[in-house]
Amino acid sequence: MCMSRLHRVRATPAPGAVETEDVEGAVHLISLLALEGPCPSPGEWLVVHSGYAIDRIDAEEAEAVAAELALVSAAEVSKRVGRTRG
Repeated sequence: MCMSRLHRVRATPAPGAVETEDVEGAVHLISLLALEGPCPSPGEWLVVHSGYAIDRIDAEEAEAVAAELALVSAAEVSKRVGRTRG
């Protein structure tokens, strides 16, 4: 299953692409073919699906979503650890 993820732009290494970092810290080269408007700047947040930037998101909303994802991830890890001890 493919899911859209949040990525923060790190650099613009080539026309039509940006280097990004996802909320887990992994670095990716993302295509801008599906994104309307000007080339995103470093620090800007993007919604990325299957390697393509599909939308922009403001920093406040992106950071709130990233915090929620971290809580969900921590709860999932805690649940798995609890199952292995039982």
